[in-house]
Amino acid sequence: MTIRYEQITHDNIDFLAPLVNNLMAFQADHATIRKDVMASMNYENRLKPEYAATDRKYMVVAFDGDTPIGFAFATVGQVTAETLAAKPSWAEELGGIGFYPQDYEVPKIIGTYKLLYVDPNYRGLSVGGQLSGRVMTWLRNQEDVKDLWVFVANGNEKVGKLYEKYGFVLSHSVFNGFIDAYVQER
Repeated sequence: MTIRYEQITHDNIDFLAPLVNNLMAFQADHATIRKDVMASMNYENRLKPEYAATDRKYMVVAFDGDTPIGFAFATVGQVTAETLAAKPSWAEELGGIGFYPQDYEVPKIIGTYKLLYVDPNYRGLSVGGQLSGRVMTWLRNQEDVKDLWVFVANGNEKVGKLYEKYGFVLSHSVFNGFIDAYVQER
């Protein structure tokens, strides 16, 4: 088996739908808060629209031959006073604070490590580490980025510990504990 890693620079990422749907199902299965909200997320309403709407993004995919076996996705964007407390439509009923602390200094350009997933059959082979390493290198090379963020779905504390290895620290709970926010100040 030879695993290769490829940065995706084109707009058609539909080939990732099965992996994204597996990730969303995993998150829903492990959720301790609002499994129904987690279960409603899939490729079509989570990654596809965000990928299409984001100008500064980095997608890296791991392949075994021609088969995608994992991916990692990150973005760079600006947090403003208007977007500081913004919530996506699926989070309106969850209450609590938004993605960023209410006293977060804005405007600020931030990098966000959005998603990481590796097919269970390929775990333990350092695929996640390779994907994360590439994402973190890209994020750290964005000179205008002031802070790095990652958001971890409830019930997935193990992944939070992974991000702590990359220097992230727990910042706060989002939407009444639905998500944990981790930050790496620069």
